[in-house]
Amino acid sequence: MHVAGLILARGGSKGIRLKNLALLKGTPLLLWSLKTMSQSRGLTSIWVSSDHDDILELAHQNGAQIHRRSAESSSDGASSLDAINEFLDSHSEVDVVALIQCTSPFVRVAHLNEALAKMTSGCYDSVFSVTRSHSLRWMQLEPNETEVDVANTEEIRAVNFDPHCRPKRQDWNGDLVENGAFYLSSVQLLRRGLIQGGKDERSAQY
Repeated sequence: MHVAGLILARGGSKGIRLKNLALLKGTPLLLWSLKTMSQSRGLTSIWVSSDHDDILELAHQNGAQIHRRSAESSSDGASSLDAINEFLDSHSEVDVVALIQCTSPFVRVAHLNEALAKMTSGCYDSVFSVTRSHSLRWMQLEPNETEVDVANTEEIRAVNFDPHCRPKRQDWNGDLVENGAFYLSSVQLLRRGLIQGGKDERSAQY
């Protein structure tokens, strides 16, 4: 089974320009992720997909294979799934894609190893990282035209709890919230237009 570790790192981020090269303790975010991937067990190959020469050069200098993204898959309207499938178009040998996010530089090698072991067991179509949250969530029913985030009970609705019986933290398991650190998906699932799901969707908590 060929498991390709993949970082999507386009140069044209609208939030922070070249955020993947931003320094954290003197080291670019890209290299934090590459270090974690290189120390993990289960990745057959490690790739960086980008449209920017500086990102591609840094990746190559640090042992990653590089994939040059097209202008179309690097546009503001393109999704991660678009970029992944473009990568797969050139790499038919890949069976599983492990998408690692540069914006989560503190992913632990042990957590990634656990996810890779689950994915390569053949029991799962997708494994992704989540955080357990005990936040009590409300949904706004109508747009709030005020600048202050205050709403009365006619404008909002409880999403994950009963306001008449507010749970104590120790009395419920909480919600699982994607933290965006990594997503492992089978190629069959990705070709169906999905990053998560499949015959047996599971999540790993990190």
